[in-house]
Amino acid sequence: MTSARKKTAVKILILSIGLMLSGLIAEALLPAAVFSPLLHLAVVVLLAVSLVILKVAGGTTRTHRESEYSHELQEMQREVDKTIRRYKSLLEGAGNAIFVFNADSGILEEVNRKGCELLGFSKEEMAAMRGKDLVLEDEQGKFTLMVYRVKRRGRAHSDGITFKKSDGSSFLGEIDARLIDLGDENLVHVIVRDVTYRHRAKLEIQQRNRELSILNNILAGTQTSDLQTVLETTIKETLEIFSAEGGTIHLLEDDGKSQVLAASINISPELNGKLAHNRLQCPSDCRMSSVQRCHVLNSLEEFPCHIALAAAEEGWQCITAAPLVAKTDLIGIMHILTRAEQHYATEELRFLSTMGSQIGIVIEQSRLFSELNWKNEELLRSHRLLEKSSNKLAVSQNRLRKNLTLVERANAELERFDRMKSHFIGMISHEFKTPLTSVLGGAEYLLNLDNRDLSVEQRRMLEMIYNGGHRLNEIVSDLLTVIKLETSASPVKKVSLQLSEIIETLQEQFKPLLNERKQTLSFRNQEALPYFNGDREYLEEVFNELLENAMKFTPDGGEIIIKGRVVDRQALAEKAELLIRFNPGFYEHQSGSCYLEVQVQDSGIGIRVDEQLKIFDKFYEVGDIRHHSSGKHKFQGKGTGLGLAIVKGMVEAHGGMVWVESSAGSGSSFFLLLPLEEIPGQPTLPFVQQEALPFLTGL
Repeated sequence: MTSARKKTAVKILILSIGLMLSGLIAEALLPAAVFSPLLHLAVVVLLAVSLVILKVAGGTTRTHRESEYSHELQEMQREVDKTIRRYKSLLEGAGNAIFVFNADSGILEEVNRKGCELLGFSKEEMAAMRGKDLVLEDEQGKFTLMVYRVKRRGRAHSDGITFKKSDGSSFLGEIDARLIDLGDENLVHVIVRDVTYRHRAKLEIQQRNRELSILNNILAGTQTSDLQTVLETTIKETLEIFSAEGGTIHLLEDDGKSQVLAASINISPELNGKLAHNRLQCPSDCRMSSVQRCHVLNSLEEFPCHIALAAAEEGWQCITAAPLVAKTDLIGIMHILTRAEQHYATEELRFLSTMGSQIGIVIEQSRLFSELNWKNEELLRSHRLLEKSSNKLAVSQNRLRKNLTLVERANAELERFDRMKSHFIGMISHEFKTPLTSVLGGAEYLLNLDNRDLSVEQRRMLEMIYNGGHRLNEIVSDLLTVIKLETSASPVKKVSLQLSEIIETLQEQFKPLLNERKQTLSFRNQEALPYFNGDREYLEEVFNELLENAMKFTPDGGEIIIKGRVVDRQALAEKAELLIRFNPGFYEHQSGSCYLEVQVQDSGIGIRVDEQLKIFDKFYEVGDIRHHSSGKHKFQGKGTGLGLAIVKGMVEAHGGMVWVESSAGSGSSFFLLLPLEEIPGQPTLPFVQQEALPFLTGL
């Protein structure tokens, strides 16, 4: 609308100007023209109209322009507000601490949340602070110089200025600063990062690199297989690093307690003699044996030791000890000595400990290499001796082969003789059976006849024949039993048994004989004994032999006691030495966990220790035969020496064992072990011969 009015006003103005020009021309050409006043009037009217239109149009334009300016200002204000909020958000969310302060006055004008957290001050507290108030007093000059650099160059960087916190602590800060020129004032924008740990790590890395360089120099100087050279080089390099005048190295001996002086530098012969050999515990405990860390002795009263006391007597003021460790084992101790008091820092002592660990490995390797060389020389010397003795060894081998051949032949002969003996015993026993049966049968028949024509003497002779034949028959039966046990010709037939059943039967059987000898037989603890699996016939024979043996060697009026109990592996372990003495194979290969232990105790004459193993051999009898009386149940009656051999064989056929505990004159106790559970196999009997006798198949 405003633009159209402007155009109309311009057109009217142009028209007015045209009319004015036309009137002027007309006046010049036609002065007396009639229409000249009218033209002047029209021009005046047109000029007035154009001026009115232009004025109206101009006022409308100003009003519209002011409205547009107001709208643009509002848009600009909104953009400014958005920019301010964006700046605030970026400032508060920054990961680093940001400080903004006036470059001229130093007043802190802005700080973000990270900056408050880093220093521990609130924004209100920091509002009245200047930039240099954030750092330590000693660092304020450095901070001011950095601000000057920023004002001159526009930027500045500092690797480390120490800032102080509200709690009094401090940290090392890295600074990046730049200048902000606002026209009427200059601001410094500072970014601060806490680099305390990074700086510390950097220093530690530098220290480690320095230590590594020193260690490389020391190790490079010890690249030799000679142990003494390694030790002396180690002391020399250590003295140079730690500014010490003297040093020693002691190496521990095999006992781990005694230490011997292995090397020393700048130590007098007298002191070397005193330090040549000492123990870690003498005269007081050495800290190396417990903590294995470096320590400095400026005061000998606090940690007195033999080496420190001896060194102090010669004027040494400070003694520093370092353990030499190979892996985790203490192998020696290095001492460095100074004439004046010395105070080493913790890092220096730690480095000395590290040196001790590294050098300890080198020393141990050198020592092992020296030992290896010595052993190699010994081996070469032995090899030369072996070469010299090779001819003698060849001769000895030939002789040994001949001797082995002779031994093999002798063993074969012994085996043949043993088989012949077994065959002979078996054959004699078998051949005796038939005539003995006839003799016993005939004598028993004659004794049972009501023959009154026999005199008393004839009847006595028949009884002697019958008793002798019966005794001989028992001997033959015992021989056959032994042979069966040796050849395993009669397997064990196990049934469920209780020991009281067998003992009660034997008590009734032996009752007349016990009454005759005025002896007593008692069975104790029978109620607590469990059932077990065993061969009734074998066990009746076992206890029959043991009771007969007890009766023979117990005086008239004596007592025989049978006791039983259940034992386990722990109880047997307490008697390990005794069991191994009688049967090492049983104790080493016992497969059962519980056993029935039966004890047959008498009050007889006892058995000497040197005869206790022999009584279980075949045909062995205690004492001289001239001192024994005949008879099966008489006191000290002499037998064939097969009874206890049979007992041993039958018990071991069950997987158990038998032994005796006795001393001369105080009675004897025979012990039996019978397994309470089935075991996979029975041990080989000590007296068993594996060759089965062919004639036993008919027995």
